[in-house]
Amino acid sequence: MDQNQTPNPGPSLDPNYNAPVSGPPPWGNYNGPPVPPEPQYSRVEAIARSYGTDIVFRRWAATMIDLVTFVGILFTMLSFNNPYLAPVFIGFLLLYHLLLEGFTGFTVGKFIVRIQAVREDGRPPGLLKSLIRTLLRLVETNPALFGAIPAGICALATKKKQRLGDMAANTYVLKVSDLKFKEPSRRAKITLTAIFSVIICLAVIPNVIALTVTGYPESKPASVVHRSEDGQFQLTDGLGLKRDSSTIKEIDANLAISNYWGSKGIVVFTYPKEEFDAAVTLEDFYLAMKEERLDATTTVIHDRMIRINGDGAYELTYRERVDGDDYIYIATFVATPEHFHEVIAITEKRYYEEDRSKLRATIATFKETSGDT
Repeated sequence: MDQNQTPNPGPSLDPNYNAPVSGPPPWGNYNGPPVPPEPQYSRVEAIARSYGTDIVFRRWAATMIDLVTFVGILFTMLSFNNPYLAPVFIGFLLLYHLLLEGFTGFTVGKFIVRIQAVREDGRPPGLLKSLIRTLLRLVETNPALFGAIPAGICALATKKKQRLGDMAANTYVLKVSDLKFKEPSRRAKITLTAIFSVIICLAVIPNVIALTVTGYPESKPASVVHRSEDGQFQLTDGLGLKRDSSTIKEIDANLAISNYWGSKGIVVFTYPKEEFDAAVTLEDFYLAMKEERLDATTTVIHDRMIRINGDGAYELTYRERVDGDDYIYIATFVATPEHFHEVIAITEKRYYEEDRSKLRATIATFKETSGDT
């Protein structure tokens, strides 16, 4: 061996020498492949992931209670027999979930079964998230489509028991007992209890009274006599139309009645005979008004003689397009001893077949009165 060559160290030459340990590097410290860290969930999400199917059935029960509440409120409106309450009911339906869930996380159903819609931090969803939830609810829990089946399937299939509206808005539905860390104040609890108690009372008490004492109003509207401004003429209406004072003033009519939506109504114009030549007959009056009413935008449907209270009259039925919508006019021309009258029934074309016989029946009640109001 070359005298200048350093020999390999070994146990006999180097007391600090450690023999190699078998196995892959790093020698002696290998414990297998690295283990990925556990995912970190928010407290709310962790609670949602811990639920079984019972939370889904609670949500279904809450949905059914809300549906019963809607029906109760609807029948409450019907018990008052006032068509002007219809917008109130529609507004209630539109704002029920949006506002209640948005600002409290509850609906009547959720409040009763003790579950609450919350954001990831445990607070109520807020208006924007509630709007997203409400829009998707129209598909997921719509009784006219598939009921709550799509929402139920989605909640059962997801780990966090969310329906599509929850996933889109990043919200969760938790049991109230699991939200102790965000428990509302005593004042807030009293306010919530008061709000939902009022809604429940509105849905229940008027219907109990109607079922046990007063009964519900008949579906057929009661006949109502409407008199002209001077009290000399009248119509007996069985369609549930109301006196339309604004139209009377706007077009200088002697009488106007209409439904709330303005889709149908009757207008009366009265002309003293003294304003015409003494030789003018009802036929002359009819022909003059017909020429005035018809133009290039109108289409005649009927043009005939009829009888009103045993006397001869003329009826002109025509279609006219107004602001993009088609309307049907049934104009009837009647004479009384001192006046000529034009009684015009108006309805949207799509309702004409349904309304025409009722409107003509109302026109047929037109008559002169004694003038007493």
